[in-house]
Amino acid sequence: MSAFSPDGIGDELDETTALLGTIPGGPDLLAQLGGVADFHDAEVVSLTLDRSGTSTLVLKVAGEPRRALVGFTLNRWIDVNLNGFSQQNVINRLIIRRTKERRIEPWESGTGVQLGEFEITLAPCFGAYGMIRANIERIEFLD
Repeated sequence: MSAFSPDGIGDELDETTALLGTIPGGPDLLAQLGGVADFHDAEVVSLTLDRSGTSTLVLKVAGEPRRALVGFTLNRWIDVNLNGFSQQNVINRLIIRRTKERRIEPWESGTGVQLGEFEITLAPCFGAYGMIRANIERIEFLD
């Protein structure tokens, strides 16, 4: 466990690390990151939403022995709130937590809505930041 942190960052890091360990491919990503889910200075390369195919969040992450492209395959209901996407999208940190309930809007009823299990927060540094709510089916190295 991380030391007490009054701003909650240590708790977020612990939760993200624990959750990554439960997702297929997550343990390999944790090994790349040195055992801790520290995504400081990772970069959002792309976010692809495809209603009939694979939706993917791609990050360039630091680690040993090199920087790597990592794809998070997303499925189920995907909520996205993303701001500031540009030619460079460095994040301060990435936080994964279990989602809480949210109100289902009238126009979402009858669509088979099944809310995603995880909330991915992209904390801002320069460029893209925001939140993605979905299931993370798997994580894989793309290069």
